[in-house]
Amino acid sequence: MTTVAVVTAWHNHLELVDGYVRALELGPAPDELIVVDNGSDPWLDFAKVRNPDNQGFSRANNQGLAHATSDVVVFLNNDIEATQQGWLETIVDSVEPMVLVGARIRSDPHTIVDSVVYPYIDGYCLAGTRDDLLELGGFDESLEEPAYYSDNLLCLEARARGFTLREAKVGLIHLVGGTANNSPDVNGATRANHQRYQRRVRALAPKGSAAR
Repeated sequence: MTTVAVVTAWHNHLELVDGYVRALELGPAPDELIVVDNGSDPWLDFAKVRNPDNQGFSRANNQGLAHATSDVVVFLNNDIEATQQGWLETIVDSVEPMVLVGARIRSDPHTIVDSVVYPYIDGYCLAGTRDDLLELGGFDESLEEPAYYSDNLLCLEARARGFTLREAKVGLIHLVGGTANNSPDVNGATRANHQRYQRRVRALAPKGSAAR
């Protein structure tokens, strides 16, 4: 039987707890729930891993991945709500080796580099086998926070290695911008991360250019 770990990076925003818990209650509970507390004040009493200060989205998720022992790891944002029973099971059942799965695949204008669209799984819900995610190196910790483009880059690396991106349509809602907009320099971080993304796309081209 496939075992499942849910990994969530969390910094403050206790108002999101109820929606998050309700979402996890709509289906079989994960074998591991790994909440990484990124220096919340007060500490989150339900966290599995605690950082003394905010280590950022990418590093916290990678810490959770390192702690996981289950077959499948689901990266899940804290700013989500679920409307469908069994949504997590549907996500997990869609995971295979060399396949990343999420609730939404996007091909937004910001993914375009040199006139090529690079689809990606929206990082609020992104799953894969633990072995595959470790092999891919998890999320890019060199990004500036908030770590916009972390999901783009992870999917870019995966596709360059022959992975497939798969969408599993489930009743999972992302409360967009519920946490990251508190950053003092969202625009500056976004510009820097976009440049990092463009450089990586060009370094991997043409291997990463074919949409799947």
